[in-house]
Amino acid sequence: MKPHKVLHILDVDKEAFYFNNLCDFTPRSEVEFSFITLAPAGEFTKSIEKRGLRVYGLDARSKRQILSTVTKIWKILKIEKPDIVHAHLFYPSVLGLALARLRKIKTVLTRHHSDALHLLPNKIKRSFYLTIENFHNHSADHIVAPSRMVKKCLVEWENVPEEKVSLIPYGQTSERFEAVTEDIIRRKRIELGMSGHISLVCVSRLFDRKGHKYLFDAVAPLIKNGLNAKLYLVGEGEYRKKLEYIASNLGILQNIEFLGWREDALAIMAAADIVVHPSLEDALSQSLIESLMLQRPIIATDISGAADTLDGGKYGQLVPPADSNSFRIALKEVIENLDAAQEKAKLGREYLLEYMDAKHVAAKYLNIYKKVLAN
Repeated sequence: MKPHKVLHILDVDKEAFYFNNLCDFTPRSEVEFSFITLAPAGEFTKSIEKRGLRVYGLDARSKRQILSTVTKIWKILKIEKPDIVHAHLFYPSVLGLALARLRKIKTVLTRHHSDALHLLPNKIKRSFYLTIENFHNHSADHIVAPSRMVKKCLVEWENVPEEKVSLIPYGQTSERFEAVTEDIIRRKRIELGMSGHISLVCVSRLFDRKGHKYLFDAVAPLIKNGLNAKLYLVGEGEYRKKLEYIASNLGILQNIEFLGWREDALAIMAAADIVVHPSLEDALSQSLIESLMLQRPIIATDISGAADTLDGGKYGQLVPPADSNSFRIALKEVIENLDAAQEKAKLGREYLLEYMDAKHVAAKYLNIYKKVLAN
């Protein structure tokens, strides 16, 4: 019996361990994966090719290229002849689900955002995007929600039948975290000057919905009252100048290191005293998962998948989003009880390795593919 052919359509340029693990733990005798990314060829395409799988880097992110992009995807569908198109992210799903439907191909959608569209302030824009989202929900034969909050959005807010939605987190393995040795951590702390003060690390795109402003507001009074701390921001984005302005006005610019995008983000997180995650929207934050896998104390906003990752706050501190005062109180408490926070994080790693075990996650996807093709 030939393996089922599943074509993923997405927009990723950096290596993505979610897809790596899915490929590595799904039996090739059962499923043959191939990939289309709207991004140009790069780290992601290399990581997939290294696994002996076909991947197409279209370099077609601009909406102005929509006609040529549609043509390219249509041709690839004719070449690959997939049994299932598995779509990810908003724009690739718009194209992938529509074209698969025209070719009468079964579809699976992984919903990588949670309530972001419902929170858009512009009513016309919100209505437009939710109309497209409704098309996605009805077009897909099955939908995967990576967190409980995403499933809630789909079932309770968008009226998707519950039997059409499966809760499956991003699969994790321990190997890449175990590669971050104590020696690597020690050298990273020396390189970044992380000793002699509390080192706070935030890994996130510099974007207004990632909540950096509220983090700055939380930290500033503590620093003014004598807390010796430095905040290391890993990530890049158009919001950097705005954040520098905010930090300067609060008098804490000298306490912030803008590190930009870093290949050594895992080592930087591992070197942190505390990982802070003030985001206002996520589906299932990869940086939170990575931080807990590295056994670092965490303070995060209680949004979407954060509660899944930290098991409702059992393995880290959860605070309301956009609430600087609550974040400040939590930060003060964790600093004063750092040993206890570290113990919670160690237990959290064990929890994640069970809840997000890559082999189990791949098996759940395989069951969905079989179920979709059987209907």
